[in-house]
Amino acid sequence: NISALRVIRVVRVVRVARVIRIMRFFRELRMMIFSILGSMKSLLWVMLILAMNFYLFGVIFTAATTAHLDGVRLWLSDETEPLRSSFGTLDRSVLSLFMSMSGGNDWGSYYEALRPLPHFYKALFLIFVSFSVFAVVNIVTGVFVDCAFHASQQDRDIMVEEELEAKKAYLISMRDLFEEMDTDEDGCMTVEEFENKLDDERVLAYFQALKLDVSDARTVFRLLDNNGDNEVNIDEFLSGCYRLQGESRSLDMKIMQCEVRFLQENFATIASTLTELKEQLSEQLSLPSTA
Repeated sequence: NISALRVIRVVRVVRVARVIRIMRFFRELRMMIFSILGSMKSLLWVMLILAMNFYLFGVIFTAATTAHLDGVRLWLSDETEPLRSSFGTLDRSVLSLFMSMSGGNDWGSYYEALRPLPHFYKALFLIFVSFSVFAVVNIVTGVFVDCAFHASQQDRDIMVEEELEAKKAYLISMRDLFEEMDTDEDGCMTVEEFENKLDDERVLAYFQALKLDVSDARTVFRLLDNNGDNEVNIDEFLSGCYRLQGESRSLDMKIMQCEVRFLQENFATIASTLTELKEQLSEQLSLPSTA
């Protein structure tokens, strides 16, 4: 069924145009996903470094707490309850250090819990907080930014491949359109065939889906006809439509370029003619003087 095939062609063109728009719309989302996936390896190393940091300081604070609370009376005292609940065991110490660094709890409360211990351990806790917040966190941020940069580079490579695939699909759609407009199937399209086919709503749907402004049929045909033989073959049609795709501003720019090229050719012809006339006039004026 020829009508069904024509409908399928129109649907294919619309689908290609939609894929191109979606591909550009979701670029930021895709780059964020690539950044997250690309940073997983770095995240594992960061977690290992933090675990070693928590374990080292946790052992120090747990040992100091158990040594200070040596005895049942001090261990069960209400005054040492904050110290016992925060640093009484290794797992509690690691959890308290993690919460103080990540914002799960105010690090000032853990600093107050260390008050029964010597000043050395309170100063050591401040060193831990400073090291974790100002050193480790900034380094981790830099690692993730670097991963995001590499993901952006990877995304650009993917974008290039997708643009090539989109161009390939676009040219296939335009080839179907040319076959639709070439009524006599001689491989070339005249301006009459072009104008007649623009009256067909299905052909207009092709051009509208591909963002081609064909409001002025003869001007568009003249832009497609590169060699000026009043016929457009498949190669001229594909290359011309690919250059003209976009909003109407692109078409206006192409019209201006064509007109400027026409003026340049005319000016060159006029300049050559004036040069010849000048030489002839100089020869005519020089004849009486030589005689």
